[in-house]
Amino acid sequence: MEDTHELLEKMEKARKERLAEHKQHLSSEEYQNALNLLSVVTSDFIKGMKACSMYCSRGAEFRDNSLSLNHIDDYFMSAIMIMMMLKEGGINPAKREIRYLIDSSMRYLYVDQQLWRGRIEEKLMYFDKKVDKSNIKYINDIDLHMIKSPDLKSEFSSEYKSTYYKACEYVHASTKQIEERFSLYEQGITIGLDRAEQLQEVAELLSEVYSSLLVFTFHAAGVSTVGDLMVDTLSPQDSWVYNGNKYLAEIDRHFDYKHERQEFLAEIEETRVYRAWPNKALQRTSR
Repeated sequence: MEDTHELLEKMEKARKERLAEHKQHLSSEEYQNALNLLSVVTSDFIKGMKACSMYCSRGAEFRDNSLSLNHIDDYFMSAIMIMMMLKEGGINPAKREIRYLIDSSMRYLYVDQQLWRGRIEEKLMYFDKKVDKSNIKYINDIDLHMIKSPDLKSEFSSEYKSTYYKACEYVHASTKQIEERFSLYEQGITIGLDRAEQLQEVAELLSEVYSSLLVFTFHAAGVSTVGDLMVDTLSPQDSWVYNGNKYLAEIDRHFDYKHERQEFLAEIEETRVYRAWPNKALQRTSR
């Protein structure tokens, strides 16, 4: 029978072997592609939000009385922290933060739309007294007026609910979370030894969550502001990955009536088709 010293030596040797293997995995093309996807969806989300914030500064009073627009900096901080956690192997903590983002952003827009011209104090009171924090039913009452297609609106709501429930599985103790952890342990994957496919999965989830946040925030900013934002700044940027999201492309399409677009409508629509995400994995950005 092995003595304690020999057992500890074996465990330490096995640990070093796992770390060496994981270090090699971190350099693999598969892992680097997933890391690149994470970087792209995060940096472009921040870029879109920053641009929106800048355009909203032209109407400071309206911005200061909006729950949604007042939380843009909060979204920045969460996005940066999520990326840091994922790079360090903290996948489940990152998913918990993702749930906060997708939950709060929807409720803020709901309150903004219920009291569109209300003061921030009124909105805070409404949020505190009138909004059920345990129910996402308000997604059905949000007015996505810049998405004209009824089918797309319905699809957005369905995808929002699906994404929300995915993230909820990691906020409280759940059978899925426990079984997933046991399965990873059986594969020798412990904390900090995450695999490329895990990172890829979360990066794809983030692309959906950040798209939803952009849709919510743009609707909070209003048609006039977002029209200038899309036509003058975001839509012309072929490298801005969220131009390929179907909901944000539909928001951009809302402004095709503008005079400066009339000569180029066919070309603009062709560009939208080219940019469209091939699937939820955003394969175009992870190659």
